[in-house]
Amino acid sequence: MSDNLRQRRGKKSSSAATSPASETTPRPSATATTDAAKNNENGDQQELSPIEQLRSARARLAISRDRTSDLHVAWKGQLFLLSLLVVLVTMHQLQTSISSCIREIKEGDGKDDGSVSAVVTGAEAVKLIFGDSYCEILGVVISSLLSYFLALSKVTVGMLELDNWSYMLSSALVPITLGLYFHTKHLGCFPGGGEDDIESAEAEVEDRHQFPVVVIYHTIVTIAFWFMKSGMQQCEEHVNLVDDSIQDFARMDEKMKLKKQLKSRARRK
Repeated sequence: MSDNLRQRRGKKSSSAATSPASETTPRPSATATTDAAKNNENGDQQELSPIEQLRSARARLAISRDRTSDLHVAWKGQLFLLSLLVVLVTMHQLQTSISSCIREIKEGDGKDDGSVSAVVTGAEAVKLIFGDSYCEILGVVISSLLSYFLALSKVTVGMLELDNWSYMLSSALVPITLGLYFHTKHLGCFPGGGEDDIESAEAEVEDRHQFPVVVIYHTIVTIAFWFMKSGMQQCEEHVNLVDDSIQDFARMDEKMKLKKQLKSRARRK
């Protein structure tokens, strides 16, 4: 009996001695596991060959290029919608100039002071109206050309160059429009409409031709297309540079393989 009691006491003491040791063993934390995973990923990346790394970089650059192209397509769509609004604004400016000239002709026809406006015929009235509205007419033409250019850019695959005939013609008409605007000092066919000098001077200041909005829009389109073209060129240059590097590394690998094959054949001989 005493031997059995001694054996039981020995088992209890051994189990009590081993239990604290098992409790004090540290468990791996979450940070340790994440660090281990990162180390494994870094090891996998280090194991990649230079060509594989360049190919992965090339894939990322291609994705960036495609996203840039999609962004440019959205910009072109917004510019086209804005061009339609500019066409309406230029037509409103033309209508304002024509209505002002017609009003002055009617006011001059009702007077009997023997002025020039009192003897205007139908053909002369048409000449006066269109002669006074050259700036606005050119504004409508330029806005229509820009709308056509932007519509083509939406349909055309890739980037439409600025050497298109519609854009070139609109660019040639812009300086002419500005010249006509700055040389026209009043809105209408006759300065002052036959009123007194003071009233004519006030009318000359107030009824001046509106600044052609299409000139500002033409500048916006030019800057936007230049920016889009330069951005796409940079993306293409980066992709081409990586492609050239991949080809160079592939040639080097082929040369190294040939050298190894020649060495192995020489050893066999």
